[in-house]
Amino acid sequence: MVGSKIVVQDGGFTMIEGLVAGGILAGVLLGISGLQTMVMTQNVDSKERTVAMNLGTEMIERIQSNRQKVLEYNNINTTAGTPCPQSVTTQRQTYGDCQQWRTMMTSSNLNGARGTVVATRIDPDPTTGVPTLNRMNIVVVVSWTVKAKNTLFGQTVSTTLQSVIAPE
Repeated sequence: MVGSKIVVQDGGFTMIEGLVAGGILAGVLLGISGLQTMVMTQNVDSKERTVAMNLGTEMIERIQSNRQKVLEYNNINTTAGTPCPQSVTTQRQTYGDCQQWRTMMTSSNLNGARGTVVATRIDPDPTTGVPTLNRMNIVVVVSWTVKAKNTLFGQTVSTTLQSVIAPE
């Protein structure tokens, strides 16, 4: 048998190679699936936070546009028995702002959305005769129950915005 050649045919993958490749592919796909779920959850969480921030900013802008009557916005609570403590006849713009904000809050698709406004004086009251800038501190809090299935699911979270407003 001198001079004879041994011919080896390598015609494809073995069964073991195919199983190993399939296992690696399955592991990668499971990882991507988990990542996709996490991204979708974070997307819902981010949307809720953006809506809450927009609602809070909306109320601060309303207060700034009515800056001569800042203290009339004090004690607004959209879920209280009397959410808008302002008088319909003497504080029309403030009352209207409160009612519109309350409507936006309930139609925002945030679970259990609640908005509060606290307005306090920073400087002495100008009617006392003391020189003052008549600045007011405004704190707007928007709270809601988290919908996203993450570590905060079902918990109440809030966004707080603070601004200083002085009449012109």
